[in-house]
Amino acid sequence: MAPNIKLKRIIDGKTYNTETATYLAGYDGDDGPFEYGEHLYQTRFGAFFLVSYVDGGGEEDYQKIIPRTPEQAREWLEEKQSYRVDVIEQLFGEMPEAGSGEVKYTLRMPETLRDRLAERAKANGQSLNAWMIRCLESCTQDASADTSEPREIPPMGNMVGSNRDGWKVGGK
Repeated sequence: MAPNIKLKRIIDGKTYNTETATYLAGYDGDDGPFEYGEHLYQTRFGAFFLVSYVDGGGEEDYQKIIPRTPEQAREWLEEKQSYRVDVIEQLFGEMPEAGSGEVKYTLRMPETLRDRLAERAKANGQSLNAWMIRCLESCTQDASADTSEPREIPPMGNMVGSNRDGWKVGGK
């Protein structure tokens, strides 16, 4: 349930507004004379922000908005709301099982391809990384396929690969 916090701030030329953003998760607490809490939101354009507050009827009271990168938002969710698996995986894709190795790999591709992938990922409610992993997994998923034979892949048209300069059109 979303808290009844109405807060709007402009930070680094960007507006963060709890009334127009989507509430993701959070918690409230009561420590004697003080009430406190943190709540994570996502703007309509995908930016994350944390609302933090303390209310005790004194000078130390505050309400503030703290912009968060996607990585910081995921880390906060894992630390404060790890039982909200549905929210974490909806936002950041399925997480690898413990013990499963994960490797970082730099991939160069045409910007237009990245844009098309990002559109598909957004339409499926996933991050670009999660969508690309899903696509790659689907290419390797057919257990009945003979892996000794090359797999059919769509033709590249007039795209020519170069290990030094990235992709070029028509080899120019």
